[in-house]
Amino acid sequence: MTRTNNQGYALRLAMLALAVAAPASAALSTNGEAKVVFKAAGPAGLSFEGKGQDVKLKEEGNSVLVSVKLDGLVTGIELRDRHMKEKYLETAKYPTATLEVDKSKIHFPEGSAVTGSADGKLTLHGVTRTVTVTYRADGDSKKAKVDGSMRFNMKDFKIEVPSYLGVTVKPTIDVEVKLGVVNK
Repeated sequence: MTRTNNQGYALRLAMLALAVAAPASAALSTNGEAKVVFKAAGPAGLSFEGKGQDVKLKEEGNSVLVSVKLDGLVTGIELRDRHMKEKYLETAKYPTATLEVDKSKIHFPEGSAVTGSADGKLTLHGVTRTVTVTYRADGDSKKAKVDGSMRFNMKDFKIEVPSYLGVTVKPTIDVEVKLGVVNK
């Protein structure tokens, strides 16, 4: 279960990055509102979620980069959090997850909500893979609330599938991100 939590956190990071990308000429930042939630599932109706708020957004060249400190992710159970961080995500070695999205692939709202999807590069656990993020942005060209989501497989990032006391979670993780974005 712990490993899934870690991967979920990374997935949330990726979602956030995709959600906040904007036109190439913009200078994006967050307005302090950021929330990442990952969801993991297992057998017999097992499910849990983890949450985090330590998310940073910056522009670099033609890309928007979103990074999440993995040590900030919590699931509500200390032992599961410790296993997730130490055994599965190995946060001492890989402290952050980063999503990079080409700014030209994301659309900022112009007075009405926009939806879309874009591919980005998620770096998690020392591995970089392409992921697809879907998003909805509502607001205007200067300020928006963005909801994004994505799904990825832990195995693609060389993260062992979490198992505890004979219960193993599914390797796919769903991530949702809610973010306030300012376009300067």
